[in-house]
Formats: sequence, structure tokens, C-alpha cells
Amino acid sequence: MNQHDHRAQHREAPEPEEGTRAIPKFVLAWIAILIVWGVGYYAWQIGKPLLGGDSRTPVATVHQEARPAGDSSSVTADDPDTSSAPDSKTSVTSGPETSASGSSTASAKLDGAAIFSAQCSACHQANGQGIPGAFPPLAASEWMVADSAIPVAIVHDGLQGKIEVAGNQYQGAMPRFGGQLSDTELAAVLSYARSQWGNDASEISSATVTEHRERFGDRKAWSAEELVEVFGKP
Repeated sequence: MNQHDHRAQHREAPEPEEGTRAIPKFVLAWIAILIVWGVGYYAWQIGKPLLGGDSRTPVATVHQEARPAGDSSSVTADDPDTSSAPDSKTSVTSGPETSASGSSTASAKLDGAAIFSAQCSACHQANGQGIPGAFPPLAASEWMVADSAIPVAIVHDGLQGKIEVAGNQYQGAMPRFGGQLSDTELAAVLSYARSQWGNDASEISSATVTEHRERFGDRKAWSAEELVEVFGKP
């Protein structure tokens, strides 16, 4: 090999070698922490309602959509010239009768199906059949079609522990909705569930929910045994 060939070899870059450097331990530690956190967060959220999107409750949405842009009654009440006219008594009324009428109108316009879809269908499914082994069905559920006090107590305060529904055993926890939904919303969604998927039970009024709240206050979640002891067997 002549001198020219040696010079050519010296100009070439060395052959690349596969690196053997291990992954830094702090990177592995962070990966492990993120995995543990993700699994723990998912497990913690099981059985809880899905939140997000539009933060308004269905009641607020209904009231906003039901109010026309040019509400003649509000204009009449705010306009001093109109309110002083002789016919103002027929357009602006006050007293308990108006309050009761407004409350019943708001309750009638409230869509229990929309509330169910937003708050309940993730666990109990849109067809009311639930998820076998995890979330009990509402269709043909003796607890749902029982005396109205029982489903009101479950949804308002939550449920924890073992419960038998339609002949099958379930173990878990249902969150309370008393702090998330108004009495009118709870009445609407329960009335919807009690009339769907073959269920044929009476509607529940907001007054029933209010009566329960005033009687039991902010209590812990019920167990099936406590429900039977207080309200009777469904």
C-alpha cells in the first residue's frame, strides 16, 4: 500500500458505533410517576359524572333560551309610561300566583332527557341498561320505580355499598347530585327515567325533592340497608 492510500484512509471519518448509554434514572422515575398518576386518576374518576363543555346547568340554559329578545312583559314593567297606563294591571301582575305559575312553567320546559344525557348516560347508558357488573340498569329497576322518596334519596345524596338490582348484585359508589343539580333538575331527570325503557312510574315534583333536602340536609351517601330501613323495601 503506497503513501497515497494511507493519506486517504486518514481522511475518512471513523465508523459509527451503536451507543450503549443507559436512560437517565430521573427520566425513568418521571415516567413511572406519570403512569401511577394516570392510573390513579382514572380509578378515582370511575363512577363519577363526566363534567366539561358547557358549564351552565340545564335550568340556566332553558331559562336563557326561553326568554325572547323582545319580552313585552319586561318592557312593560320597566317603562314608567306604560306601567302607569290603566291596562298595566293586565300585563304586570305580582303575588304568589305569578310565582307559582312561573315555577310550574320552568319545570314543564325543563328537559329531563337532556339532563340524563349530560349527567347519567355515561354510567347507566342511553338505553337505561347500565353496564353489567359495573353500573346497574335503570330499566326495570325496582329502586327507580319504587316510592318517589327512594330514587330522590339515591340521586340527591348518593349510594354506596352492595345493592341488588333486577336480580343482580352490584358493588360500588354513586356520587351525590344534590350539590350539582337544582331541585327542579333532579325532579325532571328522575321523572324522565321513571317513564322510559318500559318503566311506568309517577312523575316526581320539585317539591318532593325540596322536602327531602329539608328533612335530611347534607348527609352522607345511603346504603341499600339504610334505604330499606327508612323508606321501606322497594
